[in-house]
Amino acid sequence: MTEVIEMLMIILIVTLCFLMIPFNTKPSAVIESRRKFDVFVRLYDKPYRGDAREYAYRFQIFRTSLSKIRALNERAREANDTAVYGITQYADLTDREFVARQLADLLPDEPGGGGGAGGPRAYQKYVIESRSAEMKNDIIFSRARRDALPAVRNLPPRVDWREQGVISTVKNQGGCGACWAISVVDTIAALAAIKRNDRKLIDLCHERVVRCAANGNNGCDGGDTCRLLEWLAEESYRIGAAESCLERNMADQEGGLNCTGESGVRREDSALNATLVKRFSCQGYENEEHLMLRHLATKGPIVAAVNAISWKYYLGGVIQYHCDSDYELLNHAVAIVGYDLNATVPYYIVKNSWGPRFGDHGYVKVAIGRNLCGIANRVSFIELV
Repeated sequence: MTEVIEMLMIILIVTLCFLMIPFNTKPSAVIESRRKFDVFVRLYDKPYRGDAREYAYRFQIFRTSLSKIRALNERAREANDTAVYGITQYADLTDREFVARQLADLLPDEPGGGGGAGGPRAYQKYVIESRSAEMKNDIIFSRARRDALPAVRNLPPRVDWREQGVISTVKNQGGCGACWAISVVDTIAALAAIKRNDRKLIDLCHERVVRCAANGNNGCDGGDTCRLLEWLAEESYRIGAAESCLERNMADQEGGLNCTGESGVRREDSALNATLVKRFSCQGYENEEHLMLRHLATKGPIVAAVNAISWKYYLGGVIQYHCDSDYELLNHAVAIVGYDLNATVPYYIVKNSWGPRFGDHGYVKVAIGRNLCGIANRVSFIELV
């Protein structure tokens, strides 16, 4: 009996000792990261789900992304609507891969310059031509005309052309480096709709433009918004409707009509004369963003080159930090479709081309007034025939 009592006492003491040991029921950081990664892979249907080696490699990149996201969000905020960063479809890419896949499609070097130091940039070309007395076919707005614009007065506090039904759906360039074409074509579609009495929006065939645009543009391998606008104007190129677009996708180099033949898109629909570019500007508005706002309010959407490297993890809110504005860092082209001066942090409404699942339903908000992301470095105003 004594032995039984002693055994029970030992069991009781051991039990009490275990109860006093603090157990960590919280999953480890690695396990939690793995759980998030598993959800990420399923959500974005990543192709390496069955490849254990690639899966492990991408998981390590994903963990690095989580650390970067935490650092981005720890920045002290001046307002509650400062940008929020988190897991996006690009969280399994290295920064180099992200740049190569999403930001290598804006080519600002002059055709024939070889991309080297000897060739002037397209931006410089248009600034120089805008000062010239030999301005060909009145393509470029003159600098004098731009500088003559009066200071903005009675500017609407908020403009959003999406509310007028003239903005097409957000495109997804996918693996095709076509931001230079999508931003321009979508802006032309909006301006054409604004000109129509009924403001009917006709979505346009950017796939054909990606395939056919010359003047130094290289299809899915990249192009330049200024060169594209010059080519559209000089060729009097009518952009066909998306519903009659014969290209299956932007990378389709076989399907569709001949780019230069009589049966080409230039003559396929006389109702689309409204897409003809009469003239355009390709200028910098650093320290003059009020002119961008004025044009957005009175004319319609505009095209801008930006530095989008920090957009890799963007989820929403207004970008105020982490976005360099140097001209040399421009790597992406977007359409600006409005602004909001009533917001705590006034911002541009930027239409991106990474699909509707990116950012704020495909859009990005960039703070006004500080040339953030280089958004005022190279801007195009477009005037249609």
